[in-house]
Amino acid sequence: FLYSLHKSDLPNQCSPDPCHKEGTVKCEDLKGDFYCECKRGWQGKTCEKDVDECKVQNGGCNQLCLNKLGSYRCSCHSGYALKDSKTCEDIDECATSADICGEARCKNLLSSYECLCDAGYKYDEVKKTCQDINECEEKLCEQTCVNSPGSYTCHCDGRGGVKLSQDMNTCENIKPCVPFAVGKSIKSLYLGRMFSGTPVIRLRFKRKQLTRLVAEFDFRTFDPEGILFFAGGRQESSWVVLALRKGRLELQLRDGGVGRVTSSGPLISHGMWQTISVEELERSLVIKVNRDAVMKIAVSGDLFTLEKGLYQLNLTVGGIPFKTKDLIQPINPRLDGCMRAWNWLNGEDTTIQETIKMNEKMQCFAVAGRGSFYPGRGFAVFNLTYMQPSSGNETKTSWEIELNAAIQPATDTGVLFALVTEAASVPLSLSLVDYHSTKKLKQQFVIVALENRVVSRLAVELCDKKEHAVDILLKKDHLSLRVDGIEGESELSISELEDSLSMLESSLQSTTKTYVGGLPDVPVTATPVTASYHGCMSIMLSSKALDLDEALYKHSDITSHSCPPAE
Repeated sequence: FLYSLHKSDLPNQCSPDPCHKEGTVKCEDLKGDFYCECKRGWQGKTCEKDVDECKVQNGGCNQLCLNKLGSYRCSCHSGYALKDSKTCEDIDECATSADICGEARCKNLLSSYECLCDAGYKYDEVKKTCQDINECEEKLCEQTCVNSPGSYTCHCDGRGGVKLSQDMNTCENIKPCVPFAVGKSIKSLYLGRMFSGTPVIRLRFKRKQLTRLVAEFDFRTFDPEGILFFAGGRQESSWVVLALRKGRLELQLRDGGVGRVTSSGPLISHGMWQTISVEELERSLVIKVNRDAVMKIAVSGDLFTLEKGLYQLNLTVGGIPFKTKDLIQPINPRLDGCMRAWNWLNGEDTTIQETIKMNEKMQCFAVAGRGSFYPGRGFAVFNLTYMQPSSGNETKTSWEIELNAAIQPATDTGVLFALVTEAASVPLSLSLVDYHSTKKLKQQFVIVALENRVVSRLAVELCDKKEHAVDILLKKDHLSLRVDGIEGESELSISELEDSLSMLESSLQSTTKTYVGGLPDVPVTATPVTASYHGCMSIMLSSKALDLDEALYKHSDITSHSCPPAE
């Protein structure tokens, strides 16, 4: 049989559904065929294939395109978020979560953020805190390092002759910036060499027949008090001592068990050369200055004494052979003076000249002016009190430190004046320094410090070969520094100053010693400057000149009343 089948009689091609269900909108029966209408994002005969939209222009995404079955989406890198469906923008983590960095500062970065601490601190991610970096562990300093919150300071031992160099970490030698004319004269004899006040020269003369004393020499000094020479026998026999007191000649004479003191003549301590002579005549002593008789003293005995068949005389220069308290009138024997062209008993003694030639410390500065010269080593130390006795019914003791110094420095680093306790702390110091410790900057200053803290400073040209006036005044509620009349800058608030001054006051009530020109062995961190001063200086304390001859101890190379000029 032949059947002719009409298309409409064909079975429905969409049943069962040949299309991929997930990707198809609907199936159309095409009578013998079918058509799958695909959803967006699907393709293929049965809509079984996913369209990868990301292949064409990244799907329009500006960062990441993620293809999915039948669709896609845009995404962002870490630290970014979608502004709309396709565009990413940076997330400001600092704004979205305020304490993301704890106590540190939050800085937004593209796609990220970082937590920042001040210089000298590092961020601890666990504790979200800023921790101080201990730079001292990094061995940045050549000598001593002190760590502080967020910073550190290096210290160089000034007593070893070094200071901080430009990099603020290493040390360099302290070198003079102003040379002084420290040349010595080989034909001179310096009387101030021994701080102990013992003689610089001892001579013993022995004669077969009775001889009389004749002594003549040229002499120069600015020192008002001290011993020129002694001549005679033992302390209990006959002798004379020629000395200076208040700038004039004084003769102390022991004669036949009787002691006499005579003072007369012009002012000698003016720093010019003059000729002085002492001559023993038959029954008198004559003292002349520049050939003019200034004293004539009657005597009964002789200065030479007969011992073992010889007439003998001891002569000591710059001191006496016994204790000064056993003089007829006690005196400070130390004399910063200079002798030349001497003649003892009309005899040319070449051995003294040879000894002096060999020993520079026995020679005087060729040229000298007023002041005290500090060679950059040693110090002078005094036992002074700054507490003022309370008047009447006042229970509170008052105190005052008033210092006026005239300085002509040879270097830009050194201690001018300091108070030191028995525990080796330095409650007060006045110093020269060539850097600003907090700004870490090279510049010359005069500074006042209480302990290790600078409380007042003034920038000064220290190497200008000029003399500078440095004045400090400290009392219960006052601290001032002036250099050449210009007020220093205070580094403390009023309340900090009050606290510091009350600590200074308690130090003054215990035992403190006053150091001039340098410091004893204190820790290098106890005070800003530990180097000895180098240069010329005269000091007034409470309007009275400080005499280095009156010190408890003075380094022998510091000259108490003479200073060479700057070259």
